[in-house]
Formats: sequence, structure tokens, C-alpha cells
Amino acid sequence: MVRDQTAQSRRSLLKKSGAALSIGMAGLAGCTGNNDSNNNNGKSNAKSDGEKLTITFATTQPPENVSVKAAKKHFIKPLEKKSDGRISVDLKAGSLGGTEDNLDALESGTVDILHESPTALAQRWASKYSFAGDPFVIKDMDHYQAVTDKYLKPDDGLNGILKKNGVQLGDAFYVGNRGFTSNSTVKTPKDVQGMKLRLPQYDTWTKVWGEIGADVTPVAYDELYSALQTGVVDASEGPISQFLSVSLYEVQSHFSVTNHLLGTKHFLYNQEFMKGLSDDNRDLVTSTASDAVEKMTDQIKSNESSLYEEAKQKGTTVVPADKVDREAFVNAGMPALKQLSKNKWAVNINDVLNLA
Repeated sequence: MVRDQTAQSRRSLLKKSGAALSIGMAGLAGCTGNNDSNNNNGKSNAKSDGEKLTITFATTQPPENVSVKAAKKHFIKPLEKKSDGRISVDLKAGSLGGTEDNLDALESGTVDILHESPTALAQRWASKYSFAGDPFVIKDMDHYQAVTDKYLKPDDGLNGILKKNGVQLGDAFYVGNRGFTSNSTVKTPKDVQGMKLRLPQYDTWTKVWGEIGADVTPVAYDELYSALQTGVVDASEGPISQFLSVSLYEVQSHFSVTNHLLGTKHFLYNQEFMKGLSDDNRDLVTSTASDAVEKMTDQIKSNESSLYEEAKQKGTTVVPADKVDREAFVNAGMPALKQLSKNKWAVNINDVLNLA
């Protein structure tokens, strides 16, 4: 459910009430240990740089996912090392439930740092910023960074709405581009005309692909393989990692690198957690994250390239990006993109595209 963009959420108010109660109890109790699970989740605010600090860091992805491995290598280990062991990170990888569960945990303060996508943020709090995760809007990471700087990070943009819900937007990293799976070559919009395309039930996605000419068909994710196998749908879209993990190569002969939707995730911070840190600790956390995102992006892109090779080895015809007329797809979807920017988004599509 999309939240009220101006009012604070009920959870935020409960959280503040709970925080006030915890402070009062702490004052009565005097000097207490950091292991009290009823006091700030057992974690020190680490207002002093010499105090030990445990950060709870969560992601919906399992430990074997490349983004989790990259986060361990480029964020968690460097943060712990730079702090000389004062800071330790408790990683919750795929153990707290789905997207909404993890966002609940971040908003309530059970989790201090979370990785999540702009689509998830838009769905929960700010639907007018869904453009950051909609098809044929963002071209590449440089373009996404420009969009982030202009529309997402400012307090009069997405970040301002997040802060009203106790969440702070941090830097973003690449998690993969989405492509088109089918049993024929897809290079231009004419190749998808009337094709029954399975999509997630995101209104913005269905509008754009419907405008391009696909016959958008809703199918649950856990029914995707069987729907393709039985002909309920002709095609699907998603990252190459999904194509391989769900064994879609068994029921689809082609993967076209349409790069129609750039997948990204942000470092997200619980605001109360950040306010409780010393200036030096806060700077250490955010600077380490800023240093990490480029390295994480490089690692994930390298892994993505190896997955395309793996798909080829399984007999899949991979249509590379330079053989796909992405601009033609953008032009074909433009009427829908303009309508969305007029009626739904916080921005004009032309202004966003001009940042590329």
C-alpha cells in the first residue's frame, strides 16, 4: 500500500512513543549493559567513538546471492576493518521475510541498514516516484545517478517522503538489467506485437508494455515456468539471473538483452539509528557505503556477463544489447510514458530522459 506522503505513518508514531519510553526507563535504571533486548534492541547508540557498536544490516536476498557477497566484501568487511573492530555488522540475509517485512523492520528500528529497490520504496511510500524503476526510463547507472541526485536524494524529492517515515535514502548500486525471454528473436517493437507477455502486476509496467504492443498477461511468479511451458503466455521479462535460476531456458529459446529496466538497490538507513551515532561513526558508515557501491556494481556486472555465457552454454540464443533497437522501444512506449508523467509521476519524462 502506498503511504500518505505528508503524514507520518502509524508505525513511526509508535516507534517514537516506544523510543521515549525506552529513554525514560534507561534514566530510571541508571547504568545498564548493552545486552538488554528491551532497550534499543540491545544495541549501543555509540555516541562515543570508543564504544562498541553492532549494526543490523538486512537484505531480502539469500547469502549466496552475488549482491550479498559483494556487500560483505566491499561494505561489511571494510567497515569493520576501518573501525578497528569497534563496529560489527549483524547480517540478516534473506532471513526476515519479504520486501514489506524488511521495510517494516527498517521503519521500526529493528534493522539499521537495508538494501532495497526504488520500486519497493515507491510502492510503499511514494508512488509518484515509481519512474525510477519503470520500463524504458533509465538508460544506465550514470543516468540513474543523475536522476538520483536531482529527484531522489533531495529533501524535496523522494528522500523527504522517506524521512517522514523514519528512513533515509543512501547511495545506489547496480543489481542487473532486465531482458526479454521468448521463443523467437526480439530486436524491435514489431517483434513483440500481440505476444502474450507475463509481467508483474505493476500498473506502470503493464501500461508501457501494452503501449508497445505486447498482450500483457498477469501470471503469478511461482506459475511462470508452467505458464510458459503450456503456452498460457509466450514470453516473459526479467534479469538473466532469474532466467537461469528458474530454468526458463528449458521453455524459452531466446533471451534478448533489451535493457528495458535498470535494476538498482539503495543503502537505506533508519533515521533514529543514524541520529544516535557519533559524527565520526556516521561519516564512517556513509563513506564506506559510498565507496562500496561502485565496487559492488563492478562485481555484479562481471557476474552478469558470466551468466549470459552460462545461458549460451545451455543452448539459449542471447540477442546482445547492440542488436536490440532500444530507442525504438522507447519511442513506441512514449505515449504511455508521457501519460504516466502527466498523471502519476512527480517528473516530466522528457526532463528525466534529458539527464542521460
